[in-house]
Amino acid sequence: MSADGEVTATGRRGALAARLLARADVGRERMLNFAMIAAAFLLILLPERDYVPIWDGRLYASCAMDAAQKGLSLESLRCAGHPAQGWTLLLALPQMLKPFDIAALHFTNIALGILALACIRMVLARVFPAPEHARQLDFVTLICAVHPVLLSTLIQPNVDFGVYVFFFAALAALLNGRWGWTAAAGTFLCFSKETGVLAYAVMLALHAVWDLRDGVGGSADRVRFAMRRAASRWVTAVPLILFAAIAAWRTATVGQSGIWKHTWQKAPIDGFNFFDLSEPIFRSYAAGLFVLGFAWVVSAVIGADACVGLWRMVRRAPYRAARGADAKVLGYLTTLTLLLTYLLTSFRTWSNLRYFALLYPLFLMMFFAALLRLGLGARLRGVVLGVVGALFTLAAYRSADPVSRWMYGTFSIGERVMYRMASITGEFGGPGKDELVYNLEFTGYHHVQNMLFQKMRPSPDAVVATSQSVRWNVWSALDSVTYRRTMRTTGVTSPVYADETDVARMEPARVPELWFLEFSNHADGDPTLERLGRTYTELSIVRVHARGHVLKVHHLVRRDSTVVP
Repeated sequence: MSADGEVTATGRRGALAARLLARADVGRERMLNFAMIAAAFLLILLPERDYVPIWDGRLYASCAMDAAQKGLSLESLRCAGHPAQGWTLLLALPQMLKPFDIAALHFTNIALGILALACIRMVLARVFPAPEHARQLDFVTLICAVHPVLLSTLIQPNVDFGVYVFFFAALAALLNGRWGWTAAAGTFLCFSKETGVLAYAVMLALHAVWDLRDGVGGSADRVRFAMRRAASRWVTAVPLILFAAIAAWRTATVGQSGIWKHTWQKAPIDGFNFFDLSEPIFRSYAAGLFVLGFAWVVSAVIGADACVGLWRMVRRAPYRAARGADAKVLGYLTTLTLLLTYLLTSFRTWSNLRYFALLYPLFLMMFFAALLRLGLGARLRGVVLGVVGALFTLAAYRSADPVSRWMYGTFSIGERVMYRMASITGEFGGPGKDELVYNLEFTGYHHVQNMLFQKMRPSPDAVVATSQSVRWNVWSALDSVTYRRTMRTTGVTSPVYADETDVARMEPARVPELWFLEFSNHADGDPTLERLGRTYTELSIVRVHARGHVLKVHHLVRRDSTVVP
């Protein structure tokens, strides 16, 4: 080889080495950035590791814990009538080693949350592959990590969190052509909740439709091409087939539907309302998706981009590309977001934002695409992303959004206010119960009870009561040493928990005195204290403070009791 040839070969090897080192540096930066995102995520949630769930969260946590102790089966892993075997299994396995350990359950969900964030970052990389966007995509992932609804959905155990995690796991695998991993994630997605089946089916069907764009020739040739491609990844259909088979088996053997439905419905399809967009439940859904907790900032940018696009379409102006985005993948993701938003909001139940957990990251992806199409420079985009991240972090801890306060109204929790989440629909006679799981403030209902019981140290004979309107899954056993709320079944104690109906049924001698807990989310004009006042007189009021919540505790004694001084 000539000297020139040796120099050329050396130069090529040097260039290759430089490229490999550059890629390694980029990979290390991505890993380091994601590690910092995961650390921030963990630090936010660590203070809630001992949160003992209330309301629906109690039901789902108990389901996973009971399944671990009673034996894992298709039936024991169903939760609240939902075919949630995939999500429940993952939560139940650690409970076999540490029975009824709420911290173990939360750490399992945190691990799943980090998995979801990793998959969201993978989806972002596939939609916006340009290297110059990488750092800002890390920041979009961080915004997902501090999103108030996603944080509250994680800490309040529920099957919708499983849908959120495995939706993005399946989507990341699908967009990267990993068919086996798509099927694996899709199986857990379908067996988290019925909406997971819907989301997975739409994801696959739309992906098959998008394959038509890769075909050549006429319509028939394109269809045949798409069908051949779909057949080559047949394994992705296995989760849907498996779900249908198990649902049919349960109907045939147990005699009950494998799919959840309202008690008044003949079939799950009866819960859908595809065309009425004016009813209160839909308006509540829309407010929770597009307004709540500074979400209106994201919605405003997406709306502005849509208006510019429509105006340019009317004027027949050239199409605005999102710089650095894969146009085909972005088109697929945009269509998927629109379809899922419409379908998920068409099934009308209650104003629980956890139903839409998978939509919030999709909206943030549309938000970033809108920033690109609107022509914002990198520095200005960074400022906007920083503002949104700061606002969402604030919204995770405080109900401080003035627009949300105006739309929902507020109620006092003692030292602060929260949004009256049930105000749009009137589905609850007061501010709400599970509707209040929109940021981390709801956990105060747990912490304030801990403060009370640690001070009160109630005996097993003490009667602790509250209004029937707020009693649903608000109580728990207490650790017999610390008097903190717990999910354990051994080494525990508890007072006699009751509501006004229970008290009325008890023998007078059994209840010479009681402690009535006035939770801040009680029904408007709640008459319980007034009714108890016909039999009891108020000896004192104690106020317990924790996490901004104030719990008013009324010490009541019977009018004919010698307890009265």
